[in-house]
Amino acid sequence: MKLHHRIAKALGLVTCSLALALGSAHALAGDKITLNDGSVLEGEIVREISGGVFLKTTVGGIESTRFIGPDDIASIDRGVETTGENITTPGSSIIQSNDDDIDDGTIRAAVLSMEGMVGLQMSHFPILDAIPYLEKEGVDVVVLRINSGGGFTMEVERLHQTIIDELKPRFRVVSWIESAISAAAMTSHVVEEIYFMPEGNYGGATQFSGAGNASKGRSLEDVLFRMEKASAAGGYDIDIARAMQISTWLSANIDENGNVEWFDSDQGEYILNEYGRIFTFNSQNAERFKFSKGTASTIDELAELMGYQEIKWVGDWEPGIAYPVSKAEQMQRDWREEISTAEQRFTEFFVKYQISLGNASQQQDADARGRFLGRAKRELAQLERIYKQHRMFSPGGQLTPAYEGSVMEELAETWFAEQHDLLRRLRAPR
Repeated sequence: MKLHHRIAKALGLVTCSLALALGSAHALAGDKITLNDGSVLEGEIVREISGGVFLKTTVGGIESTRFIGPDDIASIDRGVETTGENITTPGSSIIQSNDDDIDDGTIRAAVLSMEGMVGLQMSHFPILDAIPYLEKEGVDVVVLRINSGGGFTMEVERLHQTIIDELKPRFRVVSWIESAISAAAMTSHVVEEIYFMPEGNYGGATQFSGAGNASKGRSLEDVLFRMEKASAAGGYDIDIARAMQISTWLSANIDENGNVEWFDSDQGEYILNEYGRIFTFNSQNAERFKFSKGTASTIDELAELMGYQEIKWVGDWEPGIAYPVSKAEQMQRDWREEISTAEQRFTEFFVKYQISLGNASQQQDADARGRFLGRAKRELAQLERIYKQHRMFSPGGQLTPAYEGSVMEELAETWFAEQHDLLRRLRAPR
């Protein structure tokens, strides 16, 4: 999955006419995508979002994955025979915009909401997927609207990389904080421009490791160092981040020019955090001590704080949403809905799988055992599909990220292999 954004960027932002030889003369099972210009692409659909698909193809033994936007797709045929013949993509941009005002010189901005649990609903994947849309829509400013109570710190580094390496070189990036607690606060710390909503809060970034116990030793040192790097990237005093992570003093002085000096002791004139507590900003002290660039309750107020007299917010207004929803923002919403559904379905299929497995193991009759094993096999296939599509896994509990090369990925691969072996052994005659 980590190749998606690079392939989408390379193939989706330039006019291309690329002949793909799929390397096999005989028919293979795969997916066919017919484009609006009549050309056909063959390969394996590895992921879908907002009507678009990521298609994996193999050329000369080398796999690559490309994104095809929904506006270019006429039809999709799944699990059909593919010919292996050469196919040519259309000589037009993969992601198209119908906005005729992109080049009128007006600053264009888009809001990307980052909500839910970090590592699940709040993830770097949909942000990477959205970049081609942001660029095709001529976006200059990306507002990361954050409302999250935290989550998995393993995701924070990937979010940092996405913001620093992918968003910042392309756009002016700002954070707009409704609530950023724990891993959500860590995420935003690499953004130089942070604005708050009136009710905004930011901090409480203690890392926990099981049963509500705060991390200690090497684990704590790792997360403190990570936030030290994040502070440097965002231009914030390291004492702020440490006070959000561990029990320590945080105080400050403000000179006659409004400059703020921070202390990890009580020697500053203003005490923001006492020893024995974990620090969290509110919108008032964040602005007063210049951690925040200002407080805005609407996108118009936010635009004014950012210094814009005229700005176009990309997207369409929808009932109940306080800003226009762009295609890139819709991807964030679709992702959260998909992950929430995947969590629920994973739990459901896991329970069903355990029941089918238990029933099969108790059957002496081969036919009856076979029926239960058939169910178990289908349910295991559903679990594996969710794992592969979302790179998340947790046998029997809440889904957690299972990134390539991670311990969780190794656990998942081992668990699925063991289950397949168990099903084979239960099918053997008794």
